[in-house]
Amino acid sequence: MLRAGKTGKNKGFLLLEILISVSILSFGVILILNSFIGPIMASQLSRDYFNAGSLLEEKMLELHSGKEVEEGSSKGGFSGPEAKFSWDLNVVKLEEISCKEVSMKILWKQKNKGQDFSILTYI
Repeated sequence: MLRAGKTGKNKGFLLLEILISVSILSFGVILILNSFIGPIMASQLSRDYFNAGSLLEEKMLELHSGKEVEEGSSKGGFSGPEAKFSWDLNVVKLEEISCKEVSMKILWKQKNKGQDFSILTYI
């Protein structure tokens, strides 16, 4: 910025002006980068929920495959690319209506926060 009333040698910017300009530019760049990171994180979470739904469907099909579902709780995990997922099964026998209440939950961690996807059905 040129100073009015001064002539001669001093025709440059002050260090303070440069620091303020760089800090404003940095703030703008951070805002732009955050606008790209949000959709990427949402996409990863969406993919994990889709995978959890597929794994949940697979485990429920195993339960309905004809073998008797035993009363109680059980836990387990998956192998391969789905190793970060685990499952939790809870079966309760309902005497009044002679069927079993089956609750299954798929669990995983996303950014140090526990996520889950569950279903409740009757067999």
